[in-house]
Amino acid sequence: MREMDMLELLNEIRTGMANLDRRGLMLRLQSPGEPFTAWVFREDDSFGVAVPVPEQVCVSERFAGARLVTVDRTVSGIPWHLLRLESSCYALRNEFAVVCAQMVDPGPEGVSRIALVSDPRGWWENWRQLLGNAVVNVTAYSVLGEMLALKHLLETGIQPAWKGPAAASVDIETPGSDYEVKSTLTRYDMRVHIAGQFQLASTTDRKLFLVHQRFEPSPEGASVDAVAEHLVALGMKRERLEQLLELCDLEPGNSARYETYKLLDSRSFAVDSDFPRITPESFVTGALPAGIVRLEYVVDLSGLGHTRFCRT
Repeated sequence: MREMDMLELLNEIRTGMANLDRRGLMLRLQSPGEPFTAWVFREDDSFGVAVPVPEQVCVSERFAGARLVTVDRTVSGIPWHLLRLESSCYALRNEFAVVCAQMVDPGPEGVSRIALVSDPRGWWENWRQLLGNAVVNVTAYSVLGEMLALKHLLETGIQPAWKGPAAASVDIETPGSDYEVKSTLTRYDMRVHIAGQFQLASTTDRKLFLVHQRFEPSPEGASVDAVAEHLVALGMKRERLEQLLELCDLEPGNSARYETYKLLDSRSFAVDSDFPRITPESFVTGALPAGIVRLEYVVDLSGLGHTRFCRT
C-alpha cells in the first residue's frame, strides 16, 4: 500500500476500535480493498483485527499485551475461520493499531497477506524479536518436566492428579505420595530454587518427593504436544488436560507446544528429615520471624541420596 493508503487503513482501524461496543461486533475494513477481507472488532474486553485463514490453520501465541489466535465466528450469517490479533489494553489501542495495520495490509499484489496466511507464526516471530524482552516466553520444558513425571506415574499404575498448573502446593498428588517437579536446561548444575517456605513443607500424611529433571533442546526429544497424546492414551481426559495446559498459556496452536527437548537425567529425592529445607517448623516459634512474610532459597542436590525416576 502507498503511504497515504496505509495512513487511511490505520485511521480506519483506530476509528473502529474507538467506536465499536463490546457486543462482539465486527466492522469490515474498506482500505485493504478486494479480495483482501479484513475486519476490526471488539468483543468483551478484547479488540483488534481479523483476517480469514484456511480451516487447518491453528494458532495461539502471546506477546506483551497482545495475542495472535485463530477463532471461528459468523459474520452476517457467513461462518469464517479467522486469524485475530487482539489485545485487552484499551488505553494503548492507538499504539496497538499500528501493529494491526501492518498485519492486515495486503502489500503490493497481496504478497504480505499471502505470507501472513501461509505462515502466521513467522509473522508473529518477527514481531516477537522486535519486542525483545517485553515478550512473555512460556518455559515449555518446565511444563514438559511435570508431564513426563505424570506419564511415568501413570505407566507404573499409580493414579496421579496434576496440580502444578493451578499453582497448588505440590505439582503432582497421588494416593500415597506428593511430587514437586523441578526442570532445568543447565547441563551440570544440581541446584534448585525453592519458591517460598511452604513449597517443601508437607501438609498431608503422604510422602513428599522432589523430582529433578535436566533437559536439552533436541530435534529427537519430546514435546508438550506429543506427551499430551501419550497422557490421553494412558487414560487422562483430553478436555481436562487441555484446561490445565491453558492455565500454562499452552493452548492448542501455541508454538511452544511443539518445542522438543531431550531428557538427560531424572532423579527423585525423598524430602524427609535428612533433606535440606526451610519450613516454618525450622524456627523456634514454629513460624517465620516477625516481619518476614516470605523466604526463597536454593538447595544443592549434589551428594544427596536419590533414585532414578523417568526413563531417559
